Amino acid sequence: MEEAVLNKNMVDGQIKPLNGMSQRLLSAFYSLDRNDFMPETMKKMSYVEKNIILENNRTILKPDLVAKIALNINLKSHENVLIVGSSTGYLSAILSYQAETVIVVEEDEELLVKSENAIKKNNINNVVFIKNEMVRGFSNQSPFNAIIIEGAIQEVPTNILDQLDNEGRLLAIIQDGDICSAKLFKKNGNSISDQHLFNCSVPTLNVFKKRNSFSF
Repeated sequence: MEEAVLNKNMVDGQIKPLNGMSQRLLSAFYSLDRNDFMPETMKKMSYVEKNIILENNRTILKPDLVAKIALNINLKSHENVLIVGSSTGYLSAILSYQAETVIVVEEDEELLVKSENAIKKNNINNVVFIKNEMVRGFSNQSPFNAIIIEGAIQEVPTNILDQLDNEGRLLAIIQDGDICSAKLFKKNGNSISDQHLFNCSVPTLNVFKKRNSFSF
């Protein structure tokens, strides 16, 4: 019961005030207890307003950052989305309320198991987890209407951009020196456009390298 109150307070204080939040998206945050998606040793930090750093620079994104990503990717109920890197599955669960299908690529076995368990606990049946190298995405199920890379990268790999459907969009947090900014990349035929969304602070994913990247 205490967790339910704390979760509601988190949504009321950190997420509801964000510009553009729809009732449909808010209902997902109210329905899912963030505590379910936290490691046992970190549950006391479930509702804090900051990123939580795990091993290997993996990150549980803070609540309002998850909300901004969900808001800006703007999924429709008939769309599919690929999430590269599940962390502990909270973003995947939120997006399951928005999309038809959520496909998650994760290479860390421990994070994969925790994410799957949290999704099952919440009786979510439209999220599919794939153990695969994150830098590869999941071309077997492409093209995707939307792709999200959950963590900062320096450049967007071309092989992941290639997995977008025409008019699809990819949301990534791009690190440039000491600055991180969320950008939305849109595919139109053979061209890619990008739009700055907001600044943020997120550790860079170790597995992404500059090779095989798309430059703007």
